[in-house]
Amino acid sequence: MKKSLIALLVASMPAAAFADVTIYGAIKAGVENVDNGTKKTNIDDLGSRIGFKGSEDLGNGLKAIWQVESGFAIDGNKEQYSASSSGTFASRNSFLGLQSNLGTLRFGNVSNFQDSDMGVVDTWSYNNAALGLGIFTRDGARLKNSVRYDLPAIVPGLTAAFQYGTKEDKSAKTQDRETYNLGLGYENSGFFGKYDYQYESHVASGVEFSNKGNRKHQLEVGYNANNLFVGFGYKQSQGDVTTTALSALATPTQVTAIQGVLGNGVDFKTTEYALTAGYTFGAITPKFTYAHGDNLKAEGETLDNSKYDQFVLGVDYALSKRTTVGAQYGEIKLGNNAAALLLSNGNTKIKSFGLNMVHNF
Repeated sequence: MKKSLIALLVASMPAAAFADVTIYGAIKAGVENVDNGTKKTNIDDLGSRIGFKGSEDLGNGLKAIWQVESGFAIDGNKEQYSASSSGTFASRNSFLGLQSNLGTLRFGNVSNFQDSDMGVVDTWSYNNAALGLGIFTRDGARLKNSVRYDLPAIVPGLTAAFQYGTKEDKSAKTQDRETYNLGLGYENSGFFGKYDYQYESHVASGVEFSNKGNRKHQLEVGYNANNLFVGFGYKQSQGDVTTTALSALATPTQVTAIQGVLGNGVDFKTTEYALTAGYTFGAITPKFTYAHGDNLKAEGETLDNSKYDQFVLGVDYALSKRTTVGAQYGEIKLGNNAAALLLSNGNTKIKSFGLNMVHNF
């Protein structure tokens, strides 16, 4: 009886209420065994999300567009995630905007170019950093209180975007930054090349960060067609300790400790590389990743044994067009000085094995 009433109610609602609205998302979960000096096995969410998006034709080629996307923890343990990624409504790429033949304008908690258009070298599903390229792709994020403009597709395959993220209270000593982002990309016949530059203003909160601001460059090139994927990434970051690869592995408490050890007000420079290759045979895709981060430089001086090397080897199996299972093994080898800041008991490696399942809808 209740189902019949609901069906009658839905049928009686105006069709416009359902026009141009899409529900989409992904549910990702897995089992990961991690050894970073302490061994443990976790059942983890691997970045599940749900989104709603739609548009309205305003006439003369102009459309209103909107999207609300939220992360959630399928394992029920949302405490392990930051509020920016999970457990909060509109925590992911969410906006209201306009689209026409002059381009696309969006306002809100909008993905930067690295988050929306790059990161293709990271083909893995994971929670632990050793099982994917989360260190290398750490700057792919959403910018709160931001506006983003994307150029129209004047040249097929060419993309370009500019984004500005405000720091609404410039007098406050918080982690919020005034941010500028520029992204460029081109794809043709399976070949692609993408570049992103991001500048983040100086902040002071608890410790004295570099007063030069953060400057981040990332380049990705490769080929993705005919069942073959090969992608190469190059990354160069300059600024305070939050720009370094070490910060991607550290807890907030460790970031503060690293800043204290390496120096207050120091300007760091880090250079990193990543290579991923995979080939699909029917439903099976074996793949491999190698990444390397050079020794850090502080005010131009090299910090010995602060580098990292990483590899990930695994395979995905497509159960259907929307459901995939996978397995992978990965290791991160830290330089002795980097390991001393992040790991315990003299350990220099993070080793992990994971099994995952992903369903897209």
